[in-house]
Amino acid sequence: MKDKRVFFNPIRMLSPKLDSEALKLEELYQTPVSESFTLEEGLLVMVSKLIEMTRSVHRHLMDGSPEEMAGFDQLAKEVHQQEKLLTSNLACALTEPPEICRIIVMFPGRLERVGDYLESIANCCRIKTRDAIPFTERAVFEIDEAFKLLFSLMTNFRDILVRPNKFLLEHVISESIQLDNMCQDWQFAHVDRLLDGSTAPRASSLYLDILESTQSLNRHFREMAKEILGLLSTVGAAD
Repeated sequence: MKDKRVFFNPIRMLSPKLDSEALKLEELYQTPVSESFTLEEGLLVMVSKLIEMTRSVHRHLMDGSPEEMAGFDQLAKEVHQQEKLLTSNLACALTEPPEICRIIVMFPGRLERVGDYLESIANCCRIKTRDAIPFTERAVFEIDEAFKLLFSLMTNFRDILVRPNKFLLEHVISESIQLDNMCQDWQFAHVDRLLDGSTAPRASSLYLDILESTQSLNRHFREMAKEILGLLSTVGAAD
């Protein structure tokens, strides 16, 4: 890492280099993996790659075009690589109080787990396309709604890494709870559709896998947002 700064003070701005790059946030997913990133930079690049992976999976689920998944596997590989570099550097460099270190050192790993769940969803997409497994209009609508909310949540979380603030953190937590509840309600409703014969049994496991993976990755963002909010409160109290 190019300096020893850590994310323990979440109120401050990011480095000048990254702050200028923040003007091009939509392009950050193209940034190569690097061991020279500060923690803030590395996390932002990881989230940007995850957002692009989410966008690709969503488009593929909506139209089934294999071209929509172009670049997905490479981005997933880069997320894994960046996690290893950030976690390794953090384990050697963190000098803050132990309770803060325990929170911060897990952030790259949490984002890698998000990538794992997106890879699981991508695998469902490929099986669905390969085997021509149809989803009902209702299932497609529900997945579309889930991904729209997930995309909003992830984009807001990315913005938090640029300029953390309590309002946006609370909004991300609220979005996450809403998404979790939606997925749970749809899982219950799906069982009813399965029992009354209005959905194809062979589509059931793929549909449920997509919802469960969405819930799981969503919860990682919620926990990180809660932890950043807690750090903000700690810093505020200290001030």
